[in-house]
Amino acid sequence: MAYSKELKTLAVSREEGPIELWNMQYAPYLQQVIHLEESSTVEAVAWAGKRLFSVGLTGKLIEWNLNELQPRFEMSPTGNALWCLSIHVEQNILAVGSEEGHINILSIENEELSYKTLFNKQKERVLCCEFDKPGERLVTGSPGAVRIWSVAKGHVLHTMTLAQKDYIAYTVRVLSNNTIIAGDSAGNVTVWDANLATQIDTYKVLDAKLFALAVNEREDRLVCSGMEPPLIRVLGKTQIKREASTTERWIKYLQRDVHKHYVKSLVLIGDRIISGGEDGNLCVSRLSKSRAYCTRHAPFLHGRCATLAAESQLLLLRYAQSMHLWRLGSAKSLDELQMLPHIFEEQQLQQTPEKLLELKVPSSQQIVAGALSPDNKWICYATKQETRLYSLQLEPLQLQRLPQQELPEEFAPASFIIFDKKDKLYLLCNKQLRCFELQQAAPQLLYSLDLSPHVASPVTHLELSACGKQLAVATMSSSISIWQLSLKSAKHLLTLPNYHACATALALRADTPCVAVAYADGRLVEYNFKERHFVCESTKHFVPNSRFQCIRSILFDAHNPKIILVHNEVLIYVLESYDPREELEQQQPAKTTRLSKSIEIESKLHNYRLKMRFNREHMLQLCRLDDQQLIAIGVHNRHLLAPLPAPYQRKKFGES
Repeated sequence: MAYSKELKTLAVSREEGPIELWNMQYAPYLQQVIHLEESSTVEAVAWAGKRLFSVGLTGKLIEWNLNELQPRFEMSPTGNALWCLSIHVEQNILAVGSEEGHINILSIENEELSYKTLFNKQKERVLCCEFDKPGERLVTGSPGAVRIWSVAKGHVLHTMTLAQKDYIAYTVRVLSNNTIIAGDSAGNVTVWDANLATQIDTYKVLDAKLFALAVNEREDRLVCSGMEPPLIRVLGKTQIKREASTTERWIKYLQRDVHKHYVKSLVLIGDRIISGGEDGNLCVSRLSKSRAYCTRHAPFLHGRCATLAAESQLLLLRYAQSMHLWRLGSAKSLDELQMLPHIFEEQQLQQTPEKLLELKVPSSQQIVAGALSPDNKWICYATKQETRLYSLQLEPLQLQRLPQQELPEEFAPASFIIFDKKDKLYLLCNKQLRCFELQQAAPQLLYSLDLSPHVASPVTHLELSACGKQLAVATMSSSISIWQLSLKSAKHLLTLPNYHACATALALRADTPCVAVAYADGRLVEYNFKERHFVCESTKHFVPNSRFQCIRSILFDAHNPKIILVHNEVLIYVLESYDPREELEQQQPAKTTRLSKSIEIESKLHNYRLKMRFNREHMLQLCRLDDQQLIAIGVHNRHLLAPLPAPYQRKKFGES
């Protein structure tokens, strides 16, 4: 993992998976995903301002274009596997370490990438590296030793051996006072003086394999974690006075029991500890002792992962390399349930769901978008290489793919796929919105709309109204634009007032020209784009954990326009809009005149208040089946952990 202060973005690489870009300005929000080529792996990522670099075992150093999510520059510095990557604080040079012991220094000035220095080859592999603050020396970690290199001359200045030859230095950190801190395979944290190459102290932090170290900006907190036990332990720098001398020692400050499987990477962002490891969860905990908390973000796919055809009760689920079509199970009728008004209950199924079919793609491809038409006649999904369209028949079950050569030329790889209720298909291809009319023979292109004049940055959300007449588009730069759609054209209506936080969820009302937007900072607004004014907004965090979990989707109540449903990964909330003036009249009748005047001057905005909330576990999506039934799609934590080895069992004091 690596964090960019300029972009407020965290880059997370997964084993045999993509590179995820999380917006960390407020609540963590997965904003973009970079899909890698087959057999590509990422061992390290690093930021140079707004530029993202990665290295892997294929031996390639890649700079990524964050707008197109494609490689911008690509080279093989050493010709063999690359393990580590470090960028100097001035963002002008970059170092990579390889399997064969090669260390290369490259220049990254002027938006370029070029060779600068090749160090003397060492015998062991280079597993970790980091520049000192002036950029004159590079510290590397290898099996059995930590070395200090001269960046200008490319040779070793000092070699500092570990306690035993078979110990492996997995991670190193260099402080501004020329102190080197290393974590090794024995669970030790060793501190050296870089000027004299002498060992200052060593601490037994874990039982085995300390994989990750992180230091805060003040350099008075050291965060450590690894395999056994998978605890996050924080050490604090403390001055110890003995007679006339004063020494600095790292003393145990606190620990967080966040993971049950080993931790591979740590990043500090202010007072937040970001950790990730074998379980795949991105966890956020607090560095300070006050207000301890922990939030877990499961390794979900980016974008919409489920599409519901409500009338036929079919559900299409998108996975990384397959699409699954399910027929939903039947529940008791609402008359039999005898539910009270305004009650939210889970229904017991009388008939279990049935899996109808499964579509798979080659192992070299990743599905980035997929959808099922409302009339359940079409299935469409897209990879980086192509977009496929299938015609579906239920009685008897039959699926037929439309040949690629019969599809229009504009039927290109898409990042968003949407069907409407009038046999239309919308594809978003590189800021080009293409509308197709679905016919049995082949889809026909109706029109193509260039979004570039109103969409400057990559698109994060694309929502179509239930009537199919309005389209809402949200981007990474927090802009939200509305288009009016017609039979053979589209017209831009307006762009909403810009906001400093990114949008995490969008929804368009079916009966009124209103759009609801949820932002990463917990704010929720509703905007009337015909009359061009805000209808309702939250003036505060209306849910307790909105600072830690962002809203994933928004649903409107079919019977009561004042009720909306929102959810994040762990909770479903039922919210009600209300007029704050009515509440003030009830609470403070004596001050009604003075307060109501101040409110009317501002606007006649309604606010949201919390009616109900329901706990869920790793909630992914919420879909409406009918006026009174919802489908909640999520993953149990036990299913996520099922493929993993048994968690580490730590013996606690007092247990037999």
